[in-house]
Amino acid sequence: MSEPLSMEDLTVKFHSNRAGVYLGETTIWQAPEGSLYRVVQRLDPAEFEIATLVPTGWITLLTLYKESDGVAGQNEAMNRWLGIQNVPPTSCSDWVAEPRTEA
Repeated sequence: MSEPLSMEDLTVKFHSNRAGVYLGETTIWQAPEGSLYRVVQRLDPAEFEIATLVPTGWITLLTLYKESDGVAGQNEAMNRWLGIQNVPPTSCSDWVAEPRTEA
């Protein structure tokens, strides 16, 4: 299993704050293993779309909203995504049926 990613592990490959297709900022980060992640900040509604690049194009992983999710900027949005990836799995032992023992 690979080590969890943090913002310090990512390299900014592209950043643009000019209005255009997305009417906001776009930042693309590269992970050490080569994966690309994009955060697009749309101004109306104020939202942050986190996506990753796959062979067929960009696929949305998560959308966060400035108001309801309390996300202030692109770095915070990316940090939230990384945080979700780093959550340890929960124990599912309660869900596993115990083997029967014959009396």
